[in-house]
Amino acid sequence: MQHPGGNTLREAVALASRAPSLFNVQPWRWRAGAGVLELRMDRSRVLPETDPTGRELVISNGAALHHAVLALRALGWQVRVERIPDPAEPDLLATIEVVAAAEPGGTDVALAGAACERHADRRQYRPEPVPGELLGDLVRAGRESGADVLVVEGEQRHALAQAFIKAAVMHGASERYRAELAAWTGLTVEAAEGMPESSSPVHGQRYGDVVVRDYGRVPVAHEEVGSPATAGSLLLVSTRADDVRAHLAAGEATSVVLCRAELAGLASCPLSEAFEVVETRDHVRRTVLHGQQYPQLAIRVGWPPRTERPPRTPRREVREMLRELADR
Repeated sequence: MQHPGGNTLREAVALASRAPSLFNVQPWRWRAGAGVLELRMDRSRVLPETDPTGRELVISNGAALHHAVLALRALGWQVRVERIPDPAEPDLLATIEVVAAAEPGGTDVALAGAACERHADRRQYRPEPVPGELLGDLVRAGRESGADVLVVEGEQRHALAQAFIKAAVMHGASERYRAELAAWTGLTVEAAEGMPESSSPVHGQRYGDVVVRDYGRVPVAHEEVGSPATAGSLLLVSTRADDVRAHLAAGEATSVVLCRAELAGLASCPLSEAFEVVETRDHVRRTVLHGQQYPQLAIRVGWPPRTERPPRTPRREVREMLRELADR
């Protein structure tokens, strides 16, 4: 069987590195063999205060998995994905097997381009609403990845927004959380890790009803700018289970929604702070999801402002993340 060359696998890993991750820690490692990529959790990048169970880091890996699959398809390869292939190796989250050469589809090529360009836009958005038809397209695309996606409106949105406000206050009172946050934020643009200062909000901001993580600028207070309309629409990604496989699916669904939003010309930004505090995550599960599903992540989407887009966050070098399968 024909296998892709090493350059193709490196290109897939390079695009996978563009996936979103909590504090931009990029918690993934890859091993490459003859037509195979293995995705593993990078345990050196755990965040014990913010993400003590590793749930969000698995979500980040799920987004990287989708990015890698998208890259290979756009480069002209059919793939087979096995998730959680070996329970004896908990850090081995997925294997991607290249099964045959194929003509790349136009949608895959376009989405791969969107994945390359996409990055979190934490600004206030334009007040024009996102059409319901477009939101419906994002919901359907995300659900095809094995998670549920819900447009949160009305009383449900109020409950979700309150959870973000309360989580921000609780985090603001935790010195250990703020120390961990400081270790991964406020770095220079040239740095290869964490959240550079240029990519975080100037103030701890609140767009009407939605609080955006302050990234270490202020302890609790949030300066209100804009309105609920400039916060954009809110999508909630949830799953029926709350295990590693579910978290991986949530990451894949998040990646799909973000790439589709970018392709449609929308700005987007994942939001996770409300789900990092047990009390507020449980509140969202009860009040928004009626105890039926587990909330994993929220996504703001809206029309980008007519100002220069913030620079993309830095990424680790492929050579740092990628090893040959024989190199164990």
